[in-house]
Amino acid sequence: MHFYRSLLILFTFFVFCMNVYSIDLKVQIKNGTNGGIGSVDKIKVILLRDGMVPIREMGAQTGNFTIQGLDVPDGSPVLIQATYKGANYNKMVPPVPAMRSKIQEIEVYESSTDIKILKTRSLLQIVREKDSIQVFKIYLIQNNSNPPRSYQSSGLEVFIPQEATGIMGSWTQGQSQMAIPLEFKDQGNGIRLLERSVLPGSTDIQISYRIPAESGQDVTFEDGILFEEPSNEKPIFAKPLDMKLEFSSDSNPQILKDDIPEGLNAFMVKYENGTKKTKISLIGGTPVIPKLTNGPRQVVNGNLIPEWDTSLVAIIGFLALLFSLSYIGEYIKRKNQKHG
Repeated sequence: MHFYRSLLILFTFFVFCMNVYSIDLKVQIKNGTNGGIGSVDKIKVILLRDGMVPIREMGAQTGNFTIQGLDVPDGSPVLIQATYKGANYNKMVPPVPAMRSKIQEIEVYESSTDIKILKTRSLLQIVREKDSIQVFKIYLIQNNSNPPRSYQSSGLEVFIPQEATGIMGSWTQGQSQMAIPLEFKDQGNGIRLLERSVLPGSTDIQISYRIPAESGQDVTFEDGILFEEPSNEKPIFAKPLDMKLEFSSDSNPQILKDDIPEGLNAFMVKYENGTKKTKISLIGGTPVIPKLTNGPRQVVNGNLIPEWDTSLVAIIGFLALLFSLSYIGEYIKRKNQKHG
């Protein structure tokens, strides 16, 4: 038995080696801020096979260069990650000979510490499940700096209650649509730091966590507005419909009805003027039973949205709508005029 097992391992290794090819990748670095030749501080090549496996690392490079002699399994894409002034720029190379042989253009940008170059909208969705409250925080960020620059600082601060469990996050930037799992640095008092740079263009941040709550138990937790909003208002969505919500900072929140997916209650909630916080109390409600119950929630197809909760996909479209408006209040005004 041991002989046959060893033979199988040897055969598998032989087949794997037979399908490994040595490739050269031609790379061109451009500077998207000044339009000239770009440079990077570091280059890393990562094999996207059963995770992210680094296979080559190089020092500073400028303009055009070639990464030679990369042993890459057939059918496996690779990721070229360029680091410039602390920001990472990713270029995925599909496992197609024509794509591997072409010049891989990577555009890098000068940095800015001015957070005003970012325009951000966020929302909260709350779902009562059997043994917990599932909370999703969604951020859409637009970096429309001119000339284009990456936003760099100590990081972005987001609010997640101290009692939260099962915290997960994904970061999707630019046109790559490649979701990167997030790590959170606990700063205390519910503040978590995301140590990432925001590149020009659009960025989608998804965060998921749970608040422990037995079936039918009333529960209160806190939320706060940090970097994301210039105002002190945020849309909050909730299911099931028979769950009552109360907000410590707003006894009479605006009820949203238009463009809201079926099965959701929606509010525009004013947070406290000074602290930009609110306490959210959930009273009653029939638990929503997920269709997928096996294993922990994972990043799937670039997001944390579970397959059973298609409503969250729809309300991301609502959030995108806010980008076309100067202020959240404009949305309320427009809806009131529509029904007036």
